Amino acid sequence: MAPKSATITVDANLATAYNAAPKAWQKKAQAAMRRALQESRETRPTVPHLSPQETALFLRINGHLSPEQQSRYDELCAKREAETLTPAEHTELLHHIDAITTLWADRLQALLDLAQLRRVSPQQLMQQLAITPPVYEA
Repeated sequence: MAPKSATITVDANLATAYNAAPKAWQKKAQAAMRRALQESRETRPTVPHLSPQETALFLRINGHLSPEQQSRYDELCAKREAETLTPAEHTELLHHIDAITTLWADRLQALLDLAQLRRVSPQQLMQQLAITPPVYEA
């Protein structure tokens, strides 16, 4: 990543006033400007950086069905609720359920691995990431 640079535009009148000022005042102005620049560097927010291992875990945690798979799963669930599911569609629905179960198991394992990597409990990690446990209907 290239370092960021800043440009300071100085009004011509300010430059004239600076040049006309005694050398002692010029030195004070230079020192004040250096302090201001140093403080701006020190207070610059840091950008979070993920390691390659954390990135891979986040990709697994955020994994989901493709939009087409989700749409078909929703369609099959609606047919099941309406009791209009054919035997072939029932088999297809079971395949989707297996895929979702595998996906959720992998997401959970990735969450546990990330918690271990960050040395926090899974509950703490979920709070940090604002992940709420799913609510299941009885």
